[in-house]
Amino acid sequence: MNRTYIVKKEHKSNYPDPLFVNKNESIWVFQEDTEYPGWIFCKVKSSGKEGWVPKQIIQTGSDKKNGTVTEDYSARELNVKPGDKLESNRELNGWVWCVTEENQAGWVPLENLEA
Repeated sequence: MNRTYIVKKEHKSNYPDPLFVNKNESIWVFQEDTEYPGWIFCKVKSSGKEGWVPKQIIQTGSDKKNGTVTEDYSARELNVKPGDKLESNRELNGWVWCVTEENQAGWVPLENLEA
């Protein structure tokens, strides 16, 4: 189900070169975010890219240091400003996957949005 949001607070991505990982790809699993619990810092073994991955799509091995992702995933964040209109079909761990009116897709913190 799609929801429409209006941006109430600007968000700028700190990651200009975001991690992208394919389903069943191997990753190294590091620490969980303290500001947004449920996001795990990971490194893609094939590309060396690092970024935050929602724990819901990580399948860890017995050592908890290695894992695979259970779906295609992009860590791209959107740069948005107050008044922007966004459509969303997914919310995870305090972040929302959104598409802008210009068809740009990425994550935005839920606290920056108004339904």
